[in-house]
Amino acid sequence: MQSQLRVAILWFLLVFCYLLHGYYHLAELFFGVDIKTPDAKGVVPVSAHLFSVCIEILPLALGLLSLYKMGKWLQWTSFIFAIVLGLLNIAHLGGTIAQEAGEIRQLALLAFILIVNILLIRETNRQRKGSAAAE
Repeated sequence: MQSQLRVAILWFLLVFCYLLHGYYHLAELFFGVDIKTPDAKGVVPVSAHLFSVCIEILPLALGLLSLYKMGKWLQWTSFIFAIVLGLLNIAHLGGTIAQEAGEIRQLALLAFILIVNILLIRETNRQRKGSAAAE
């Protein structure tokens, strides 16, 4: 049960950090930073909605399920999705370093997200292996 709780907390922490990441971008408006995407048409594209669902809603669902379920399918899904998010986080951190090296709070947050993601991968892998050994 302790491992399930750790996994759930790490999923929730990741989503909280993603929300902070978006907030930091919006906060740049106060300082006059133009965050408008070139060729923006004033409508949020479907791809942006799908990305938000995958990055925010799915981890919340996995966190919630981790509190109540312990099935192999959930452990494997959490493990694989944590790896995919980790790779995405590495790419995003690298891109931010290359393009916005002066964004210290974003870099610090993205580095923290990567650490949380690594802990999540480690914990979901441990949970998955522990479940397999118990059988």
